[in-house]
Amino acid sequence: MTAPYAPPPVPERRRRGGVIGPLVLIFIGAVFLLENTGYLPPNFWVNLWRLWPVLLVLAGIELMLAHRIPWIVLAGLATLVLIVGAVAVNSSRTGALSSAAATTLDTSLGDATQAAVTVRFGAGELNLDALPRSAPGRLATMSYNGPPDLAPRPHYTATGGLGHLDYQTSGRPGPGFIPFVDHNSDARMDVSLAADVPITSLIVQTGATQAHLDLSSLRISTIDMSVGAATAWVRLPENAGPTTMHISGGASTITLEVPRGVAASIRHQGGLSTLNVDQNRFPLVSDGLYRSTDYDTATNKVDISLETGVTTIQVS
Repeated sequence: MTAPYAPPPVPERRRRGGVIGPLVLIFIGAVFLLENTGYLPPNFWVNLWRLWPVLLVLAGIELMLAHRIPWIVLAGLATLVLIVGAVAVNSSRTGALSSAAATTLDTSLGDATQAAVTVRFGAGELNLDALPRSAPGRLATMSYNGPPDLAPRPHYTATGGLGHLDYQTSGRPGPGFIPFVDHNSDARMDVSLAADVPITSLIVQTGATQAHLDLSSLRISTIDMSVGAATAWVRLPENAGPTTMHISGGASTITLEVPRGVAASIRHQGGLSTLNVDQNRFPLVSDGLYRSTDYDTATNKVDISLETGVTTIQVS
């Protein structure tokens, strides 16, 4: 008996692999290439996390065009878009730098006898020190060089003998702004405060910044610093009596310099932080607490509290 005819099996169509993985690899390689050749700024990687919505776009494209357009075509289109975007980034960045403005603003103390100061700065270089003593009646001088749309402006009020000075930016970039590139990274802000005016509180809030704060000649009671992906060097007051300092930070590198003759108490709370303390001056007295032997009787001393993430801290 003859077996019934059975048609040969149809070979299964080879299932195409996902497109997201190859696109991500191509994207990373293209970014390295464009950065090495100067088409992308060095701070691109700092803000790369802002591109996470691109993953959603790629996933949507893969679902919509699955089995219709080869992934190699999609990869080529994505690379082309990246290159065009990089050229736009470079042009925008060049335009932003060419339109950088230099500004110098003075703030008078007025009727106040002491002041509270707040400095907010997004990204770039921040310097803070003391005014020359030949500037009577002046509380502060601020110099800025960078994109004019992000120039800090002083807001000053005085009530009951206490002045409140707040430097803040508008936070509204100009038309050439591209979210994942920090055009303000080349900005510079210099602030000088009066050495003979008691500062009840100094608040410093920064983002991706290189900060250099020489507070040694200032009379500050309270210092509160909040830093992002920053590199900060701070020299503390040397003749201000008791000073309290609190620092919170993310992925940053912080160097604190305590002047000779100033006692210190250093308390640290942090996850993956690395803390290096000069224990010849500030011996360890308990878990996470370092303190000068003469802290209780010292006239000039600073109480430092550190709450940081992935941070390297040096105290000397």
